[in-house]
Amino acid sequence: YYLGAEHADIWAAIAPVAPAAFMMTANRAELLKKVADAGVPVMVVHGADDEVVNVSISRDEWVPTMQELGIEHEYVEQPGITHGPVITSSQEDIFCFFGAHSKK
Repeated sequence: YYLGAEHADIWAAIAPVAPAAFMMTANRAELLKKVADAGVPVMVVHGADDEVVNVSISRDEWVPTMQELGIEHEYVEQPGITHGPVITSSQEDIFCFFGAHSKK
């Protein structure tokens, strides 16, 4: 999220995977506003059984804020997937998402 917001002008899309955004959650609307203003689509992927970063951070906090800000987004919650394996199990979805969004 941080890099996506700080450099929103260069990205065609961003895809946080099991994002450990603990210290940014309180300021998520301010951070995501930069993404919204730049028109950057977001795909968030999280494993439902993530033992390191609770899935509720994505599902119940970040994604609803994206909805409130009108950010084009997709949320993928992978059942039975934990923190480490979500990195590889999400690649196909992420590359399809990136393929559908290009910098014009």
